[in-house]
Amino acid sequence: MKSPWMNISVLALSMSAVTTTLYAEEQKSTEVQTEQTAQVDQATNVVKDESNVKAGDSQATQAANALQKQEGDATKETNLQEVFTSNERQYSLIKKGVISSYYDIDYTYYRDSRLDLATGDSTSALQRLRVEEDANHTLTNTFTTQYGLLDNVTLSATIPLLAKKDILKEKTAAGLGDISFGARWEPFPLKQGRLPLVLFGNLSTKTGDSPYEIGIDELSTGKGYYSVGFGASTRKYIDPVVLFSSVSANYGLKESGLNQLRGNRVLESFDPGLSGGFSFGFAYSFNYDVSLTMSYQQSFNTGAKFYFKNDESYQSADQSSAMLSFALGVRVSPETIVNGTVAIGLTEDAPDVSLGLSFPLDIIGFGKKVR
Repeated sequence: MKSPWMNISVLALSMSAVTTTLYAEEQKSTEVQTEQTAQVDQATNVVKDESNVKAGDSQATQAANALQKQEGDATKETNLQEVFTSNERQYSLIKKGVISSYYDIDYTYYRDSRLDLATGDSTSALQRLRVEEDANHTLTNTFTTQYGLLDNVTLSATIPLLAKKDILKEKTAAGLGDISFGARWEPFPLKQGRLPLVLFGNLSTKTGDSPYEIGIDELSTGKGYYSVGFGASTRKYIDPVVLFSSVSANYGLKESGLNQLRGNRVLESFDPGLSGGFSFGFAYSFNYDVSLTMSYQQSFNTGAKFYFKNDESYQSADQSSAMLSFALGVRVSPETIVNGTVAIGLTEDAPDVSLGLSFPLDIIGFGKKVR
């Protein structure tokens, strides 16, 4: 017969085993549920992250497209401004510390008809009447250097070398022309809706051969007097063109101490008087590589007076000249634009035709822009 204490012990052990088994199953079930919940939460987070990434990518794409559009508009305007200022330098400035150099070669042809008339000494009978055709050819090589003193102040210096030929006189001349110095100043910062204003001034020397200090039938390479000038220019960007205009005035300083024989009189001094002019036009860019600039220039000279010995004087007639210019710009590198110009004289005092070629000197490895 079994002992009652043994039965109680066996019963207790059985209940303990069952309880342990049930608790283990419950713990296992809880862990499975917890793991499943964690997996669901993780999957949910992944979906959210992917949604956030897609949203971020979409916003970044929109921002990039907007920025690209703005950069494209800026590039188009900048390209047009570069094309314009490469040919019309007086309308813009360069940044502080920047040095740039340019070379220009210009050919002008001037043709004139002269009436050679002679009468008898004792009578007014006509002895000679003929028309003489005169033609002058001038080739000018100009070297220009610019320096950005400040962001709104640019200084410049110009050295010309000239070669001339007169068909009627069968004369030629070559040498240094009149060196000039200039400054451009933009007094007001650029602002939306405001036209940019550039004020400029220049001083022209008389380093060339003076026409008042050589023989009357010889050719000169300079104008023979100092002059100072000033003016203002403005421009307006209106897609797809740049409109521009300028006005200027120059005053020539009186030249004294001369001793030039002119016929039977001796020239002692000369007053150049006042000169000035205006211009306007537009620049249009066909594409990134090719552009066209068209402009009209009008100039005048008034008040020129000659003083001879014995208190004689003579005031020359006022002169006015007008020219119509066409310039074609070709971009030969991302930073270099070469301009070719054709100008046609519209008045009697203007050259019949003028041809020009201009390019920055860094195209041949000299005078490269630095900052």
